[in-house]
This record gives sequence, C-alpha cells and structure tokens, in this order.
Amino acid sequence: MSKLSIFEKNAYISIVIKDNGIWTHLAYTDHNARREYILSDYTDLNSLRYRLDDNIFTKEFWFEYFNNLEKIFSWNIVDKNSLAIFTFRKFKNEGDGITGIRVVIDDNQHFFDKIFQSVRDFSNDLSLRVINDEYMQNLIESLADRLGYDDLMYIDMDLYDFSLFRTTNIYQRDGSVKKLFSKSKLGWNSDLAVIDSINDKRFEAFLTTDLSERELTNYWSNFVLDRPLDISKEQNLLDLVRAYTTIQNFSILRDNKQKLQQFGNIYQKTAMIISGYIPNILGKYSTLLALTDGLELYGNIDCFFDSELRMVSFGKSYAYGINSTDIILTKKDVIPSITKLLIPSSVNGANKIIFAGYAESVEIPRTEFFVLSPQFSMISLPAHQEKLIVNGSWRNGAKMNDMKNEISFISTPQSCYYDSILIDARPRPIIYGPDAYSNKLKIQQWKDDNKA
Repeated sequence: MSKLSIFEKNAYISIVIKDNGIWTHLAYTDHNARREYILSDYTDLNSLRYRLDDNIFTKEFWFEYFNNLEKIFSWNIVDKNSLAIFTFRKFKNEGDGITGIRVVIDDNQHFFDKIFQSVRDFSNDLSLRVINDEYMQNLIESLADRLGYDDLMYIDMDLYDFSLFRTTNIYQRDGSVKKLFSKSKLGWNSDLAVIDSINDKRFEAFLTTDLSERELTNYWSNFVLDRPLDISKEQNLLDLVRAYTTIQNFSILRDNKQKLQQFGNIYQKTAMIISGYIPNILGKYSTLLALTDGLELYGNIDCFFDSELRMVSFGKSYAYGINSTDIILTKKDVIPSITKLLIPSSVNGANKIIFAGYAESVEIPRTEFFVLSPQFSMISLPAHQEKLIVNGSWRNGAKMNDMKNEISFISTPQSCYYDSILIDARPRPIIYGPDAYSNKLKIQQWKDDNKA
C-alpha cells in the first residue's frame, strides 16, 4: 500500500485483537487544519470463544468485518470488484480511504496461531504485529521517555492473565541513563481453573458479601462463563471481582517482590498505565483499591486508564512524534486523562483531617477539599479549559516517604490533564477481616464521600 507523507492529511487504522475482543481505531489527522481525532469500535468475541478453534476467522469473516466497519465509522475503507477481489482504498480525503492498517495480536489470545494466519492470508496490505514482552518493553520505554516519567508500570488485568511491565531509569555517575525493564505475570489456562480459584481461602478474607459457599460458586461460575461487559448493578459480582483482583495482585507481589519494590517512592515522576477487562468492569475506584492493597502501593503516582487500548494501538506513534512511520498524533487523543494517586507511608489516628487542599484557575474560583482518616477518597477535579493549579498539604502527622509536606501540580488541557485525585488516608497496615460483615463496615467507612 502506498503511503502519503505523514505531514499531510492522513488516516490510519490500528486493530488490536486481545482477550477475545477486537479493538479498532481509525486515526485521522490534518495538521494544517489542526484537525485530529480517533474513531473507535469494539467487537466482543467472547460468545465465540468455544468455537475459536473452528474455521471462524476466514476471509469471509474479515470481508464482513471491514464492510461493517465502514458503516460504523461512515468511512470508505474497502473496494470489492465484480470478481469479489477485496482491496483497501487508497487515501484520498477525510472519510475516503486509508494510508495504512496495522493488526496487533496479543500472544495470550486463545488460538493465536489460527487468528494470526487468517489475518496474514487475508491481505498483504496489512502490517502484522504481536503483543509480546518485547513489544511491551518498547512501548512503555518510549512512552516513559515522551511523557517524562522515570518509573512507569503498565498493568494489564484480564480475567485469565495478569501482566505487569515496568521500566525504571537508573541514573549513572557519568550522567547517562540506563533503563531497567522487568515483567511479572500470573495466568490461568482455562475457565475451570479460574472458577476453582474461588476455593483459595484468601478469597473470603477480602469479601464484603456474606454468601453461602453454593451461592458464591454459582455467582462466580456464571460470571467466568458469561464474561459480561457491564456489572455495575451487580454488587455481589463487583465485590467478587474486586476480591479476586486484590488476591491476584498480591500473589504477583509475593512472587516478584524485588521487581516491584519501591514503586512510587524512588522518583517523583512515577506512573501506572492500567488496562484490561477487569478495570473496565470494576471502574477506577475499585480498581485502584484492589491495586493499592494487592501491590501494597505507597507514594505519588499518576494513573492512566487505557480503557480502549488506544495507548497500545497508537502509543508508539505518539511517542515517536515526527519520527513516526505511520501517523503523527498528539497527546489529547491517545493519552487518557490522569488520576493522581497519593498514598502516605504514615497515617496516625482516625477521624482526623489527613490532607487539605484546593484547586483553582482563572476560569474557576478556588475549590477547597479535605480528606479524613480512614477514607480512601476519590475527589473529582472541576472540568477546566485553562490551566488548573492544585495545591495541598498533609496534616496531623501524615507523611510521604520523601517527608515532603506539600503536594502541588498543574493540570493542563491538551497536555497533562488531571480529572481526579485519589487520596488513601487509611492507617497502615491495612487489615481485612475477620469476616465479610467486618469488611463491609470497613469499606463503607473507607468510601465515605469526601466533602469539598
């Protein structure tokens, strides 16, 4: 497929096949007109997962897929002549044609070989990539450099596979910087294995739902087999998934302590990119609660939720900037908004103000907020079009590992946009149990709404 100059109008498609789903993004840019956007679509293949070893991913499957994609995006993508020969339309203008298409397949995807071969057989115009350890290392190292983080962890949490990838800058005496890359993983090989995981005695230790053993098994089994995309109204399921996520992350920490130690406490510029099926159904708050307790996190951490896998799709394109070989994208459409996670190493007493702060900008009057111990408090920052200044300080003996009392950062639209702060004001160590009712009372207390 011929390519236009990446400095001209451009339309590029990136497809990610992962965790029995297809994420497709069409990125369009016209930098001369300052016009840029990404169209996105998700296809759930979970209902087909027991048939993925059949001959499903045929040429006809992909023909139909791209024909439907044209309708969803209202974009002319393909041509099909009277002989049923299928070709991608060369890019002409916005809404008509593409300059390139890339398909990225996760190496954990069930029946990877069949899917990979089907894409290869379908068209020679497709660029094929595999999401493996090397791909993730390249991705997070390039993103860390472009975003300016010294310590970056990508946390991917699917139901069957938990993967943590970390890159850390190691500063040398001569002023040079070496990158330390590590990976930590945990996985299950079947539905039955995930269902049986509920028999782990630690499971009940984290639950707030008082269910009989039979009810617990039924809820969990049906969830694993059905893989619903929305459980927001199912409080029992939300509780089970949160407990499961906490346990899996704690198991990873236990087996990989040296790789994960001091995350959030070595450098001020530290971040997590969080993706996968589990955070998409749990939401930000419960996901961060499970990660904080499972990985025993402390420190000052920026959190990006890559819910549509845009960073996996176009993260390298953004990171490479004008050196990108496919499309030049700016931050606003690839990088999601940020949640600032603040976890002090020491909190004394209960029902005391642990943190007090304010947010203000030229368009928004000063808005004050505070957090009491033992809250695990999510604070939504006001929507803003201008720079938003956020300042705060620790109170009543609470302190970070760096011993600094003040917290200050700036949220900048189009560049570094923070939409929320999550402050963990719970005294350490965090203790669950001894029963579900006790856990329910504790988490209700942790979730008490913050009053701004």
